Amino acid sequence: MRGALARFALLLALVLLVAFGAGLLVRTIAPGFDSVGGAVWWAFLRLTDPGYLGDDDGLARATVSTAITVLGYILFMGALIAILVQWLHGTMERLELGLTPVAMDAHIVLLGWTSRTPAMLEEIMASEGRIERFLRERGARRLRVAVLAERAGPTLMAELRQHLRERWNARQIVLRSGSCLRLEELERVDFAHAAAVLLPAADTAAGNALDADARSVKTLMTIGAALAEEPPDEPPLMVMEVQDTRHAAALRALYPGPLEIVAGDDVLVQLMVQSVRQPGLSHVYQEFLSDARGSQIYVREQPQLVGASFEQLAYSFPEGVLLGIVRPDGNRFCALLNPAGDLRLQQGDRVAVLASSYSDALPPAGVGPAPNLTERPPPSPRRQQQRRVLVLGWNQLVPALLEEFASYPDEHFDIDIVSEVAASKRTKRIAVEDLDEKRVRIRQLELDYTVAAYLEDLEPAAYDNVLLLRSGRLKAGAESDARTILAYLLLRELTAGADGPHVLMELTDPDNTRLFETRLENEHTEIIVTPRIVSHMLARVAMRRELRAVFDELFSSGGHDIAFRPIMDYGLTAGRHAFSDLQKAADARGGIAIGLRRHGRRGDMDGGVELNPGRDERLDLEERDELIVIAM
Repeated sequence: MRGALARFALLLALVLLVAFGAGLLVRTIAPGFDSVGGAVWWAFLRLTDPGYLGDDDGLARATVSTAITVLGYILFMGALIAILVQWLHGTMERLELGLTPVAMDAHIVLLGWTSRTPAMLEEIMASEGRIERFLRERGARRLRVAVLAERAGPTLMAELRQHLRERWNARQIVLRSGSCLRLEELERVDFAHAAAVLLPAADTAAGNALDADARSVKTLMTIGAALAEEPPDEPPLMVMEVQDTRHAAALRALYPGPLEIVAGDDVLVQLMVQSVRQPGLSHVYQEFLSDARGSQIYVREQPQLVGASFEQLAYSFPEGVLLGIVRPDGNRFCALLNPAGDLRLQQGDRVAVLASSYSDALPPAGVGPAPNLTERPPPSPRRQQQRRVLVLGWNQLVPALLEEFASYPDEHFDIDIVSEVAASKRTKRIAVEDLDEKRVRIRQLELDYTVAAYLEDLEPAAYDNVLLLRSGRLKAGAESDARTILAYLLLRELTAGADGPHVLMELTDPDNTRLFETRLENEHTEIIVTPRIVSHMLARVAMRRELRAVFDELFSSGGHDIAFRPIMDYGLTAGRHAFSDLQKAADARGGIAIGLRRHGRRGDMDGGVELNPGRDERLDLEERDELIVIAM
């Protein structure tokens, strides 16, 4: 219980006791020893070294010698080896658990192991260019990531290695065991000298989102108090995910350095609702948030552009699309997307550009005059005013989903919620939100939607949209996704041959998306991997904090929206057009064209979305094709 030294001390005491007792015994029954010390030394040698066996004459002396030699095998050799093995095993186990602190500088720290952690690491390891710029600004030579998990070890490392595959690098990623709630365990990842600290919310089931925020707030308080007591030269950027942003101002007062707060559940809810209102929109957002393909949003500070107007800059990026301006606002940033054309860049402003690489987000040296466009009224939005929505599943997102649906004053939703969770319990939880019943009419159904007969009775083909959510009763991952996938297969079987509803499916394991690469029958199905979306956002904000303001503007329900608009709304007809002409057509009507959506592409996982095509590329447009625009 007291460790290897205590065991060695006990073993030594036993050896000395046996040697002393055997020495006294052999001196008594076998004369020939000059002193007690000589007899004890004789016994000690035979106890610790079996090579002396057979050197003694006389029956009494040989008998005692044999007995203590055999006892020496047990006490000295056996016990010694056992103690050494236990000590070595314990040492290796402690090293594997990561209980020793690390000493790093300008590294990235991930606090807590959640369903978001592997995806965050993947995003960090994949964003080579962003990481290089991020580290260069902080004087670091190479990327190092320290992950603090409740219990790190070979199993967790193997899981991470399997997830990252070729991006795994044992020299760059360090696992440490510990709780985010204890300062002495937080110090194992040397958070005080980090460049950025990412604090994702804990995985939550229905009803315990408050517990996840409580953990995050306690961790923020612990880190903030430690940094205030011993301030570093430059406090790390803290990127924190919370479920309830109403106390954001109070949280900022707890941390003495730069802090960015990301509302993970709010992002997911807004994405789901907007994808219901405009099917296919999730493909656009997922391309924004992933380095795997297409174009991403880059924020660059361009002092040489100060004084230029937005309408001058709009066509100054030959390989990118200018989305807007990010302006400092105290310790925060404000995103001005699709601003008025006469808005001019000020000192400290950044430009937000949609481009395929960081270098493509750079304008040429000179900025020309603004193009002469004939302004025209914007097209009227073509949104369905009344929708029937079937929600299959119940988790902590559902009340917020209903509240988001109710936030659109000109649209009405009839929503049927199906789950095995007691309808009375769900009704009681939703009542807290005080929803406008004129905009959202809710019906609670209590049944198992993975039973074909029950699902058939619901007549899913009669709905406009179906939301397949993970079950809050099951652990996120394979078990939850298996139930969702089963429900999807039943749903598609029941709606086969009909136009069918648009299906938005929530998965939690990114590997499960591969199951659908050849199974999506048409563009009526979208898949969102919720942990990956939030993970990518947290990682992006950690590498470029100004992006949070851009994401807030794009994902929020107010302000500018990303929309699909038929090409005819912009005076365009089927045929060949350069994308620059599409940009000017959208600009004349108060929008920014960022790409195209082509219909009729079966089995395509990107939904026919093509962002930021070449300016001079001649595009073959059909009447069904749509412009992807940022507009009011």
